[in-house]
Amino acid sequence: MVMYADIVFVTNAVIDYTLLVATGTVCRQPMRRRRLLLASFIGAVYTIFLFFPPLSFAFTLIAKWLFSCLMLFIAFGWTNAWTMLRLLAALYGASFFIGGGLFALHYYMEQQSEIVNGIIVTHTGMKPALWLLVLGFPVLWWGVQSGYRALKASRQTDVQHVRLEIELFTHTVSCIGFIDTGNRLHDPLTRAPVTITELAIWDEAIPEALMAQIAAGMPDAVQLSDEEYHWFERIRFIPYRTVSSETNLLIALRPDAVRVYTESEVYQPEGMLIGLRKGALSSGGTYQAIVHPQAFAGEHHLAS
Repeated sequence: MVMYADIVFVTNAVIDYTLLVATGTVCRQPMRRRRLLLASFIGAVYTIFLFFPPLSFAFTLIAKWLFSCLMLFIAFGWTNAWTMLRLLAALYGASFFIGGGLFALHYYMEQQSEIVNGIIVTHTGMKPALWLLVLGFPVLWWGVQSGYRALKASRQTDVQHVRLEIELFTHTVSCIGFIDTGNRLHDPLTRAPVTITELAIWDEAIPEALMAQIAAGMPDAVQLSDEEYHWFERIRFIPYRTVSSETNLLIALRPDAVRVYTESEVYQPEGMLIGLRKGALSSGGTYQAIVHPQAFAGEHHLAS
């Protein structure tokens, strides 16, 4: 049996790097490319032990577990024991899912192979490894990401009310928002999602002239003084259709930052517009904003 150490090393380095990225994404850990590369390099060095029989003890269960902890420590650093356990669970979960898929692909390709110390070794050179790496791994990685996003979306449907903070110039406006999964309002030009808020919560932030014109229903004829002219840079006109099929214009603002607080997490969606609507959004006054569901996209998550 002939094994190529360079192919084993490069293949495992790429796989380890992708698994670490998957782990960091699932556990929402800050990721630095240099640390991820170093950790994947260490993981690839571990596979070289296969070529040295005196180092067979490195393939025991405890040794594998300690090596996994070392990789995670290098990639993400140390915060506390609970975080390390979460990272370990995510790493092994992604490994089992993707590794099982690669094993199935390998078996389907009907190559002669065997398992040596938990590593699949093929007798037919580099072709199967390249096929698995080039075709199988990206497909399975996409499956992990899609499954995680679907699970996150299903969890988020259980949340109804959130706290919303909007920063615009020197003002910060806070209110209670309702997550409306049916809200599909976007800016037709930039495709930016639009969260709708009650006009009343902006009394102290928006110039009186602009407030009066929006309240009067004249969004297409906004007039501001020279001192307030900088507001024009933040104003957007969003066409929308009502239930009666009438098309109207909604004035929206481009804020400096938007933060959405759930019971345990904080999100900061990028590029979100804030629509201004006259009148109350809820009959009981339980919320003052209708939050676009895109505010909870995974890549915008800040902290847990």
